[in-house]
Amino acid sequence: MRILKIEPEPADRVPYRSALTGGGSAIADLPVYAGLIEGLPPGLDALVVASDLQGVCEAPGSGPRLLGEELAERLALLLEYEFPRLEPRRTLALLCGDLYADPEVRGSSGDPLPVWRAFARAFGAACGVAGNHDLLPPGGEAELDACGNAEFFGSPGVRDVSGIALAGLGGIVGREGRPNRMPEERFLREVDRLLARRPDVLLLHQGPSGQGGDRRGHEELRRRLEAGPPLLVCCGHIHWKRPLAELGQAQVLNADGRAFVFTRA
Repeated sequence: MRILKIEPEPADRVPYRSALTGGGSAIADLPVYAGLIEGLPPGLDALVVASDLQGVCEAPGSGPRLLGEELAERLALLLEYEFPRLEPRRTLALLCGDLYADPEVRGSSGDPLPVWRAFARAFGAACGVAGNHDLLPPGGEAELDACGNAEFFGSPGVRDVSGIALAGLGGIVGREGRPNRMPEERFLREVDRLLARRPDVLLLHQGPSGQGGDRRGHEELRRRLEAGPPLLVCCGHIHWKRPLAELGQAQVLNADGRAFVFTRA
């Protein structure tokens, strides 16, 4: 699969409240971009990608809820009104981690399951990895396994989803003993193993560096992708102002703090 176009202006914006460094919170909005992609398998009409949904929305009549819960519903409405011929059940959602937020504590960690449930309800399948702030509760991974249309990569692997060879590796490089972190040597070894299986799409939380100084990330991961097979990499963790990069035969989409809806070119 290959992304051909991302519209420069958002098709929608989802307001939310997020924590500020040092305390307090502020109102921000999450942009949703439309785009075109080639190579979708026959069973899919659209691909949704999102990452780092670290905010809370005030829902009238139901109290606060995680940004990702609101986003799933807004994306389903966007597809309904902007692309009425598309079927939400033929849409695959890819989640690149950090789906939990406490609007009063910046960098907080917690349970992302409400977001997973919302995306699984809204679309044909929801697939993704954990970010460094996602802490599934006891039984959480088993719940997703039993969901029927959710694929959570609790460990690195490649799975067939809707005709796509989808690889996933969650977490970030860091000291063992903290949630969703692994030593750099192990992280890169897992990346090499996944690339050797030549997936169509690789889901990561930690992303590579890209061209230019404004696209920060993991340098050695970048070199592995530049030397690797053609594929689409979806990631987050560190925000890029320009979300799409070409690394050798790989395309890298950084979805940190935003969402994308790709339809067939």
